Amino acid sequence: MIAFVAVKSLGGYNYVRPDQVIAIAGVEGSKCNIFMAGGVTVPCSETVKEIVARIQAAMAGAAPLETPLETV
Repeated sequence: MIAFVAVKSLGGYNYVRPDQVIAIAGVEGSKCNIFMAGGVTVPCSETVKEIVARIQAAMAGAAPLETPLETV
């Protein structure tokens, strides 16, 4: 089964497939954009470090340290 990673957006949450992430670019200190395969850009209201850590954990098959859904 494909694991999705939840990322905070300005209006809620987006769920991305880690295997489709091409790049992550920091926009401001607490914001970033995730560039996905197929040309989709996902804006996030989290730091690059937080997103990268969760995507790497999902790709390694490990449980993320903390997902936004656990804090809701």
